[in-house]
Amino acid sequence: MSVGAEPPRHADRRLDEAGLRAAALLEAALEAIVTPAARARFAPLRAAAAELRDASGLTLRRSAVAVRASLGPGDGLADHADPRIVAELREAIDEVLRVLNRRAAHRSTSRERYDA
Repeated sequence: MSVGAEPPRHADRRLDEAGLRAAALLEAALEAIVTPAARARFAPLRAAAAELRDASGLTLRRSAVAVRASLGPGDGLADHADPRIVAELREAIDEVLRVLNRRAAHRSTSRERYDA
């Protein structure tokens, strides 16, 4: 692996577990939606669930940010799904983003050490 290269997502147990948990919670939140209009509105998030489960790098970050933004406030997923599931989903997405941020910070620090 080259300096600054990102390790595979599944090689990082914390990231993999956080992504899998977020994907499962997102799917549960989408299943909990009652109205057909809201189901149709949030249907595109099903693709984000697959990316939370398997993607890495920028694709994973984009999916996590999109899901986090879709929660609300104001007519977001949080207004249409079980509040307990949404609260857990928010925490899981935040954990994915925290791990990604730590990895990015570590890569930039490693690069600086090698460039010194």
